[in-house]
Amino acid sequence: MSQSDRFAALGAAGSALDSQRDFFRCEYGPEADQFLEVHGDPSTASATVFFVHGGYFRERTDLAHARPMAAALAEAGVLCVLIEYRRVGGQPNCSADVTAALTFAYDSLSDWGVNDRARRSLTVTGHSAGGCLVLAWASHLRTDGPEFRLRPLAPVTDLFREVEDGLGEGAVLDYMGARPEQDLAPYLREDPRSRAVLIPARADLLIVHGDRDETVDVAFSRTFPARLSVAEGADHADLVDPDSPYFPLVLKTLLN
Repeated sequence: MSQSDRFAALGAAGSALDSQRDFFRCEYGPEADQFLEVHGDPSTASATVFFVHGGYFRERTDLAHARPMAAALAEAGVLCVLIEYRRVGGQPNCSADVTAALTFAYDSLSDWGVNDRARRSLTVTGHSAGGCLVLAWASHLRTDGPEFRLRPLAPVTDLFREVEDGLGEGAVLDYMGARPEQDLAPYLREDPRSRAVLIPARADLLIVHGDRDETVDVAFSRTFPARLSVAEGADHADLVDPDSPYFPLVLKTLLN
């Protein structure tokens, strides 16, 4: 099965899960795409994972394809908060929404009845563009605050190179709205590589990336200044497909 077919299958499975509604939904803003889904049992969860889906910032890719992963995490005893965000209007909508959603989710844990153990064991992850967004978010955090695991999955880490090389069919340029030589400020605000040194030590950063990824080359993560776990043989879809043989590795990495 091709990668596009796999993501289509994940999206179809996610749509079926939506009809079952074995999760609850909360709005963190007034716009249609400003919501999150809470998968799992807050009272018995062993840990909490905040999950930002990918899709190269394109409007056509919503969180449906990430629902099977969220459901699998819930089945493993983890509370998974799956975040949706605006993918229209260009920057800074995606990053602004992810920041608002993560703040809302963290502040809501007690209201949702999340037990103390799960609140203390917190992971923030994102796949592909979602990995870019959580890295950028972390770079704007204060140095003081609770410790957490930061676990980007096959993240987009260099917006300058993405634009220069026209990767993702020009998706990053479409999102940023201008090339860096035309408007540098948004790149310096959102580019993970430019801001890597600003990620506070309380964010325990470990990147996971497959070495057969043809969507976001593992070379981006190999040269990013952070610890890296290479999933040998994994492609871009493997890291968010709960039926993939790499799911146990992803689960272990998210929780340790």
